[in-house]
This record gives sequence, structure tokens and C-alpha cells, in this order.
Amino acid sequence: MKKQVQVMIILIVIVSLLTAGCAGKSSRKSPESGAYEAADSYVVNYDEDIIMDYAYAAEDSALANSKAVPAYANDSNQGQKRMIQKSASIKIQVMDPLDAAEKLITLTEQSGGFVVSSSASQDYYNGDIYLPKANLTIRVPAEKLNDTLAFIESLTSDPAKYVSNKMIHGVDITSDYVDTNSRLTSLEKTLTKLYEILETAENAEEALEVYNEIARVESDIEVYKGQIKYMEESVALSSIDVVIASIRPAPIQTVSSWNIGDVIKDAFESLLDGGKSVIEAIIYFIIVVIPILILIAIPVVLVIFIIRKVIRDRKAKEVKKN
Repeated sequence: MKKQVQVMIILIVIVSLLTAGCAGKSSRKSPESGAYEAADSYVVNYDEDIIMDYAYAAEDSALANSKAVPAYANDSNQGQKRMIQKSASIKIQVMDPLDAAEKLITLTEQSGGFVVSSSASQDYYNGDIYLPKANLTIRVPAEKLNDTLAFIESLTSDPAKYVSNKMIHGVDITSDYVDTNSRLTSLEKTLTKLYEILETAENAEEALEVYNEIARVESDIEVYKGQIKYMEESVALSSIDVVIASIRPAPIQTVSSWNIGDVIKDAFESLLDGGKSVIEAIIYFIIVVIPILILIAIPVVLVIFIIRKVIRDRKAKEVKKN
């Protein structure tokens, strides 16, 4: 009996894997990483010779006694509605970004969506001028994506001028969704058969072996259910990244007025500044430059005096000789 139970478990696992594979090799998302990965739901590690022995035994005993496990085919899904994940991004310029952000948040909540993130910052403009800026990521029902984008554009005074970087992106996940549902259906049928086998177990060892397989299948079923829920939610709600910047003011041009009184005042101040500079230069010359020149001139004068005296003495001697 134990050998028949093992044969039936192996056949169920093999049929389950073959049936799940018929849905195609499209990728799926694991709950830990959030990414899609191509892999079977589970793998049973049995020695190949043992599997062949069990398969031959199944032909002589389990299959002969009408206890063979029926094969389950994937349900056709020709009428499956397309599953499209939509997202968008847009940048606008308004006079008051923070007020526009509040209006968008209110609309998002009223439309059945929610705000994923929001932040306020400032952009450097000129000198000490900083202009406010808001960044938001929102999720709204997919059917209201275009209406929400239209509302965002209406926040500006001139959409043609102040709306930029508008983009809508879509990803078709229909194949992944259909494949994941097919795999889930196959595993649920496998789980039902395993419970039937568990009821026929004759001892604790057989029951534990079947229970371990049930635990593996149930774990994979939860993984697929999580994937399906994620895909349905990502299709039902569209994501929008919004940047709300300030409209940069035009440079202010001023025309200076002419006043003769101001001109006279400036000229007088320039005269005073110039006279002050001249007087300061004379003072510095007298106090600083002249003493330095005297100190330099004294040695020079002495040297010249000595040289001239020597020359005169030589001339006097030459005259006496003659």
C-alpha cells in the first residue's frame, strides 16, 4: 500500500508539472523580489530509477485497480480581456505649486485613488530668489487616468506653454496573467487529489509523506494568488508622476530718473574724494618718501664729494710739477 501511495504522489506531481507547462513559459513574479522569474512551482527530488520502478508498478497495480490519476488540461481563455498596466508622467508650471498640489491630492482621493508620495522643495532662480516646487506620485483608477491628466493640465493658465514632459506608458501582461491563472488551477486540482490520497494513508509515515507534498503545493498556490492579486491591482490603478514647478517671473526692467541735484551732489562728492586723495598723497610724500630720499642721498653726496676732492688734488699736483 505504501508503494502505491508513493506511485500516486509521483504521478500527480508529474501530471501537475506537465499541465502547468502547457500554459507556456511566460515569466511570473516571486513575492520576495517582486520580479518575474521562469521556474516551475515546485520540484520533487526522486531518484530516476525509483521513479521508473514506481511507474512500472503503477501499471501492474495502481492503474490496474482504477486508481490512476486523471490528467488535467489548462482551461482555454480565448475571451480573456487584455490586462494593461498603465503609467504616466507630466510636468507643469503654475503660479502657486503648493496650492495646485493640494487640489490634485483632493481630486485623487475623491476619484478613489491615493497618494503614494509627495514632497515640496525649492528651485534657485536669481540672486536670493527661490521658487517653490512640488513632486507627487499618485495612483488613480485606470479608467480615470485621462481625466486626471486633463485636470492636471487645467491647473495651468496656458497648457500649451506650461505643460511639458507628458508621457503615457502601457505594458501588456495578459499572457502572464492567463499563464499564472492556469498554473494556479492546475495546482488546486493537484492539491485536491493529494488530500484524497491523504485520506487513504494507512500509517503515519505515509501520511507524513503526503502531508509534505500538500505543504509544498499550498505554498506555491499562495505565491500564485499573490501574483494574480498584484497584477489585478496594477491594472486597476494607474500610476502618475507629477512635477509642479513655479512659473519663472520675467526680469524687471527699471528706468533711472535724471536729477541735476543728484549730479551736483555726486560731482561734489567726487571732488572731495579727489582732493582728499591728493592731500593724502602729499602727506605720505612728505612723511615717508622725503626721509627715505634723504637717507639715500647722503651717502651718494659723500661719495661724489670724495671723488671730486681726489680729482682736484691730482690736478693740483700735476700743475706744481710743470
